[in-house]
Amino acid sequence: MTSIRIIFCAIALAILTHAQSLRIKSFSVGLDQTLTYPAGPANPPYLVDLPDEHTTIFPPANSSSPYVFFAASKLSGGTGGAVVLQTTDLKNFDFATAPGYSRQVFAPPLPIDQCDPKYQTEFDGNYAAPGSVVQDPTLPAGNLIIIYEAENHCPGGVPNADFYATIGFARSSDNGKTWPAPINSPNGGPARHPVLQNSIPQPTTSHPPLGDALPSAFVDTNAAGDHYLYVVYGDHLGTSTPNQLRIARAKLGADPLVFQKWNNGTFSEPGIGGADTAFLPSGGCPGSQDMGEISRNDDLGLYVALFVCVSGPASSRGGAWYYSTATSLDVQDWTTPQIVENSQFPVTAACSADGRGQQFDGWYPSSMSPSAPSGHIKLTGLIFYHNGCDTGKRLFMSRSFSIATESVPMISTVANAEGESPAIAPNTWVEIKGVNLAPAGDSRIWQGSDIVGAQMPTQLDRVSALVNGKSAYVYYISPTQINVLTPPDAMTGPVQVNVTNNGATSSSFTAQAQTLSPSFFVFNGGPYIAAVHGNGSLIGSASLYPGSTTPAKPGETILLYANGFGPTGVPVISGSIMQSGTLSPLPVIKIGGVIAAVQFAGLVLPGEFQFNVVVPSNTPAGDQPITASYGGFSTQAGTLLTIQP
Repeated sequence: MTSIRIIFCAIALAILTHAQSLRIKSFSVGLDQTLTYPAGPANPPYLVDLPDEHTTIFPPANSSSPYVFFAASKLSGGTGGAVVLQTTDLKNFDFATAPGYSRQVFAPPLPIDQCDPKYQTEFDGNYAAPGSVVQDPTLPAGNLIIIYEAENHCPGGVPNADFYATIGFARSSDNGKTWPAPINSPNGGPARHPVLQNSIPQPTTSHPPLGDALPSAFVDTNAAGDHYLYVVYGDHLGTSTPNQLRIARAKLGADPLVFQKWNNGTFSEPGIGGADTAFLPSGGCPGSQDMGEISRNDDLGLYVALFVCVSGPASSRGGAWYYSTATSLDVQDWTTPQIVENSQFPVTAACSADGRGQQFDGWYPSSMSPSAPSGHIKLTGLIFYHNGCDTGKRLFMSRSFSIATESVPMISTVANAEGESPAIAPNTWVEIKGVNLAPAGDSRIWQGSDIVGAQMPTQLDRVSALVNGKSAYVYYISPTQINVLTPPDAMTGPVQVNVTNNGATSSSFTAQAQTLSPSFFVFNGGPYIAAVHGNGSLIGSASLYPGSTTPAKPGETILLYANGFGPTGVPVISGSIMQSGTLSPLPVIKIGGVIAAVQFAGLVLPGEFQFNVVVPSNTPAGDQPITASYGGFSTQAGTLLTIQP
């Protein structure tokens, strides 16, 4: 490699935004903030248990409009359903009656503690309160969807304190002022029906909490332009197994929407009765996950999952908010959950009058940023929540949140360093492009001092790379491109590539690997291949490197240099700067379409192959195409060799 000048390009792709190269360094919240809202008997019917689920916040329609909050609460003398509040300062709330909303816009036919044979099997007979209210982006503004907690508390016609839960779905076409009335059927009807339900049918006798419950929803548009409605929920099985959050989705379009549950890595199980598994990775939260929501952080370019984690023995249980981030909701590539700083508080049991429930300062966290659309947040904002007993008395409160960021490497492409082929191979020079791949202003190749004990360096200036889980050998670094020699270990198919810069590691990039990825080394990015005469002088037109390059002659033996031709007769010692070995059989090399005689083909330096080739005697003058084929693969198209008789 010392006789070849290899130029590594540093091109940052325009599609890589600044936001996508950031990640959360810390996520913290402030102190509890007291809110005012109509929760007293002076103006009945008033709010009894705000909030009883997640809260949805719609930003003002214009500078003179208030925020509109859809929340879950029972009204005095009534049932638990959807209420609509408004505020201009996010501290003082009132019913949104001025713009035309009733105090409660959505409700079940009966309270939780009453049974009626008429509604005995109705899926939302005793409770119907929103987890989330979202705009359907496939329809005009004002077409809203409610994803709600639907409960039946009458197994066998007898009141039962604990729920059998189903996640319900309904639509409104007037900004949520009116919704479909209850439909007396286990499966509801076209306008109001269950969409998520676990495989356990409702028992006919008293039972613990069962079913798919505590939902929240988020609408996202994927890269293909399809709109999906995502629902985060808890799958309650009536056992002591710690709950782990689930997720399902449906492509928005004509009703009825078809929901698929996430199960073992894909959205593949039916919403009604299908199996499901956790979508967040293990680790982080040491106990139960509950009351989760997903938002899009527009400053980070990431999705954020926020949830309550409850852990510890019954005598000293604690709760806290945790968060995780993802780059794609299609593949659910969530990071290990991390704690939200300052959100830890005790969890005490038996907090309600009937000896049930758990007390915690932080149930149903619902995040928002004043300048962001509903469902989206920025680096600062507010989290609204319930402080109190989850089956009893509570307060509606908020905390400010703040997210600190750090720059991280982000990979955009991984390819053969010379042929720009998307496929890579063992013991092959590979280029990795992206942003934040090395410290700002740091651009260099390895030096003699970097090679210790005849071993190539696996890092330069705290920049390193893993290919298929093994350390690569780093030759060149810059903030937008690094070049590495892949390990010699066999690898085929999709492999993961990661870059670490000063302790910060990129998300995994999936590259395609194959046994060989042949390419010629080229001068100045091409199209002229790196070749020398027998005396070591460079081959090329007189104008390529004036005073240094001369054309090859027909009948002359020249030396060509190449990359990615695979294993030789002598196994490569991983990391050794001393590499040699011959190829058998010899590659087929054509110059100007004519097969040339190959006298030698072998590895002479790390990842660098040398071919001693006789230029065919009848090769015409000028720039001639040159290719090498080996093992069913060929070098990159468009490479040239200059000939002059």
